[in-house]
Amino acid sequence: MAKKYLAFIMVITLVLSGILYVFAEGTLPTFLEKPQDITIRSEGASQFNLRWTNPESIMKIVKNIEDGEYKADLTYLVDWKKNDGSWNVAIPSSHPNWDGNIHGYFSGNMPNVMFDERSAAETMIITWYLDPALGPDSTYDLVNNTYYFRVRYLLEPDDDKSEPVYSSYSEVAAIGKNAIFAAITKLDAPQDLKVEIKKDSGGKPYFRLDWVIPESVTDANKQLPVYHFIDFKVGNGKWLSETTKWDAMPGAVANLLASSDTLNPVEKNLVDKVVIEENIYYFRVAYVCEPTMDNPVISAYSNTASTKIQAYSDASAWAKPELDEADKNGLIPDSIKGADMTKPITREEFAELAVKLYEKTTGKTALEALPNPFTDTKNPEILKAYKLGITTGTSATTFTPNERINREQVASMLSRAIRIMVPGADFSTAGAPTFSDQKNISSWALEHVKYMSKLEIIKGTDGKFMPKAVTTAEIASGYANTTREQAIAMSLRTFNRFGK
Repeated sequence: MAKKYLAFIMVITLVLSGILYVFAEGTLPTFLEKPQDITIRSEGASQFNLRWTNPESIMKIVKNIEDGEYKADLTYLVDWKKNDGSWNVAIPSSHPNWDGNIHGYFSGNMPNVMFDERSAAETMIITWYLDPALGPDSTYDLVNNTYYFRVRYLLEPDDDKSEPVYSSYSEVAAIGKNAIFAAITKLDAPQDLKVEIKKDSGGKPYFRLDWVIPESVTDANKQLPVYHFIDFKVGNGKWLSETTKWDAMPGAVANLLASSDTLNPVEKNLVDKVVIEENIYYFRVAYVCEPTMDNPVISAYSNTASTKIQAYSDASAWAKPELDEADKNGLIPDSIKGADMTKPITREEFAELAVKLYEKTTGKTALEALPNPFTDTKNPEILKAYKLGITTGTSATTFTPNERINREQVASMLSRAIRIMVPGADFSTAGAPTFSDQKNISSWALEHVKYMSKLEIIKGTDGKFMPKAVTTAEIASGYANTTREQAIAMSLRTFNRFGK
């Protein structure tokens, strides 16, 4: 019985080990796509740069090799010939006839190749790579000769049981006397540039930039390396490009095409420090490629991106001038910057708005109420508004931050804010307008409504104040709810009257 049990365990172990082996090593491909978009260019009198694009399937094989899923080597092999001569067929270093000289640098391990975001790669070819009799100072004769190149891939398994797999050859690229070369004369600009503030492990800020690569730039990059550089300025200062040439500006690593980059202006010695709270930082990006015999081709700049958050994403036409002015005076809380200002404001948002108004009007920093009396919020701005006496809770232990607020509540909170900010002001309500719906104003809010309407900070419509919803239909329709843009406009009017 023990022997049977042992045999069973061994069988299970073998089965499981086989399963693990299958998962550990994938099945090697038996077909390879060929290199695409092959081009050749001169980089001085004695150097060519051969460039090609790797198909997605090849990039997947590279990744699988790097991840250990395939036990194999993937190599690129470069063949060449001069004029009407025979092809010098590249062989891998594993071939018994490889001598390390004639074919030196004419093959390379694909996982060691540097690729850009569009899977473009290249290798350089020096004169003496073609002819061992030549020296490093020898030059190519492009007036009298034409040089031809082609590339293919080789996948070599580590074991001796599987056969190597060759791809087809790429198209042929030529340079020299009989070669046809299409010049790049224009580059489109990067599109939809965005900036994000990041922080390093030490808590210091830096910037991440992201943009979209136009298809035309991807096509140009197949022929010549296209890469970016970053222009930068602080506030109303000068752009870096106004004092620095493009090739000395922050740019792409290894001149690779990319759709993102990071910039730490302190590390680049562009600024002494980055202070997000005090400054606005502006960025724009351009592309460049450098033909050998011509001047660099430089695109226009992308759109300008900045760390300034837009004041609103949507707003009524009447509100935009006051919203812009409120933003200029720092009266809009960060929590609703960039938001749709036509939407109703919540108790939480208004508390934040009221604290902004207090601090900008008085020049003082509000303090939080401690300990926190509320169980439904930890927002420090709410606790500041509560400690100042601008707002109260909806009960002894709740604030109900997401509840919408009506016009009489807004009038009351702003009125209380004014009494706290400028206690010596005249708070009489003599001369305040009388509203036809005054009977609907709560008794605790009446004096505040009269005072704020007297100051014309909160105005009625057609003789009505519209303090709150009374009927079922009004409650259902959101009658008398205060929108964000209305609340910000009231805050601005209060600031203009008492804060300047």
